[in-house]
Amino acid sequence: MFNMRRAGQLMILQSDLLPVTLKHAFTTRRLTTKKNPGSSECANFRIDSIDETSSWWLKLRDFLFTPKHTCFVHNQVHSGTVRVIDPDNPEGELLEKDGFKFRILGEGDGIIKPFSRKPAFLAVTTADCLPCIAWDPESGATGVVHAGWRGLAADIPGNAIKTFQSELNIPPHRLLWAVGPSIDVKNYEVGTEVIAALETAGYAESDWKHDMSIKPGWTRATRRDHYLVNLSALFTLRLLHSGVPREQIDVCKLSTFENSNLFYSYRRDGDTKGLQATVIG
Repeated sequence: MFNMRRAGQLMILQSDLLPVTLKHAFTTRRLTTKKNPGSSECANFRIDSIDETSSWWLKLRDFLFTPKHTCFVHNQVHSGTVRVIDPDNPEGELLEKDGFKFRILGEGDGIIKPFSRKPAFLAVTTADCLPCIAWDPESGATGVVHAGWRGLAADIPGNAIKTFQSELNIPPHRLLWAVGPSIDVKNYEVGTEVIAALETAGYAESDWKHDMSIKPGWTRATRRDHYLVNLSALFTLRLLHSGVPREQIDVCKLSTFENSNLFYSYRRDGDTKGLQATVIG
């Protein structure tokens, strides 16, 4: 279950599946100081415009972490690429603005970190796509994943689980997954090429007929040859099929499209330069 909490000036979401001591946040655009802040005052967590957004990253960091922490992020490209990082031997381009440090790891959409005393946290940014956090309670390893339909077609949830297992020897049944807010199924209409890509990736309509614990991954839209896609259902199905227990998956029910006061949405707003951040330390 996800709950809204104050983080200084920000409103964030946290999953009750993860312990309070595990510092994490799914941000919103909402400020606690104003009921309906102007667009220029909404929290915005872009990494391709650090000069404009560093103040919000600083507010988030100062609430959850310390000035010594470095933020590890990808240049997200809607891929299935997952990378394991070593904070003691960091790679990627180092950017710094107003005392906030970023490590840009290159192209990819999933980051995994083994437990380390080195002050670091992982982040992905989203508008309508799925922001996901993974955590292994036994070893303390953490991970973040960004998944839209292209990432799902590239099997980024399966790749993340395989990487945890092959690189860190963490089996799927130990992982806890918090799946954050994304666009809802009734507002995410796609063409047949998307469904074809998902079917090629191994998602099948028949899977949902045998597992009633999750909703269908897609249904037909009113327009001919169009479908409505359920991103969180697709992600959940792949986690289940990979060996993650159902009780260890927490899915946020809030829609980025339907809640304009809380979230940016590319489908709703067009080319709006706003993103939510999902972070774990």
